Amino acid sequence: MSSKKKKITTDATRLKIVIVTSGLSPIVRPLLASRHSVAGIIDFASGNGASAPESTLPRLMRRAYHTLKQPAPTLESVARKHRVPYYHAQSVRDPQLEQRIRRWRPDLMVVYYAPLLRKNIFSLPLRGTINLQPSTLPKYRGGHPLFWTAYHLETHAGVTVHYIDAGMDTGDILYQKTVPIRPGLREAALEELMIQRHGVDLTLKAVDAVATGRPPRTPQPAACPTGLAPRVTAAKLATLIDWQNWPITRLWSVLRFAEAWQQVTPPPPHGWQGGCHWTIGPYTREPVRGEPGSLAQDEKGYYLVHPEGKIRLVVRYDVKRVVKRLLSKLSSASAMGMIVLAQSLGV
Repeated sequence: MSSKKKKITTDATRLKIVIVTSGLSPIVRPLLASRHSVAGIIDFASGNGASAPESTLPRLMRRAYHTLKQPAPTLESVARKHRVPYYHAQSVRDPQLEQRIRRWRPDLMVVYYAPLLRKNIFSLPLRGTINLQPSTLPKYRGGHPLFWTAYHLETHAGVTVHYIDAGMDTGDILYQKTVPIRPGLREAALEELMIQRHGVDLTLKAVDAVATGRPPRTPQPAACPTGLAPRVTAAKLATLIDWQNWPITRLWSVLRFAEAWQQVTPPPPHGWQGGCHWTIGPYTREPVRGEPGSLAQDEKGYYLVHPEGKIRLVVRYDVKRVVKRLLSKLSSASAMGMIVLAQSLGV
């Protein structure tokens, strides 16, 4: 009887990871499902927003509101489900932040969509801290690279996994990937393409490489060829757009990216459509009159005026939002009625 010798295979070390992000970002579930152990999650999200004045709603309206509300999973609820310690950090200066991470004793921290960490934080893990940046570094260092990619009408976009150091997205690169993109991608679509389709896999690959103890490290050039990519608000974007001089293709592409933002385009008509948003439709090159950027209407519907033609607008109806808005108005009217009744009774 011959005895077979067991084949011994050497696998990479299973790391203890701390995830640092804002809200339930795309990297969270894949890291939780990986062979590595998530020792804790740091959440920098500002919160879920104010809730509707439910206490003023009649009982039947409250039922309708809760039926429509159906809260989506949060990062905290997902962490609880996986029995992973969770901490909501107020800021990078949060005095509890360093203590929490020290208590979890991570081998590696993985960051996506979080504030710039200080050295006392990113230097804590034994094997360093890595970050997923949706740009081809050193291009578009900063907090909003996808916006600036769309703003400059780039034909390619990228993702990079790099080590965090004392600079802004200046640490050594582990992996990066560049893919072609088409004009007119909406923000959610561009983020899905770059982060969910490419960035998540690149992040998992980087974590596995760190686990081997021999991760690739490519130093970055000091200069950022595109300039920094700071976060941009809708109000700021409105000042950056040049309706008179930009080609219609560029303007249309930027508006499509920022379609869900407020204050970028004129509001939809008032009335029962209130609370809805515009969908940026196609553009047509044709003679047009009016002030560039103004809202106009013809037999085909609404459009934005551009010197080269028309950018079509369509009202996007969100049934839940409209109903919630209606319930909120009804609740306000109900509360006002109670006040009037109380005043008439001398209460």
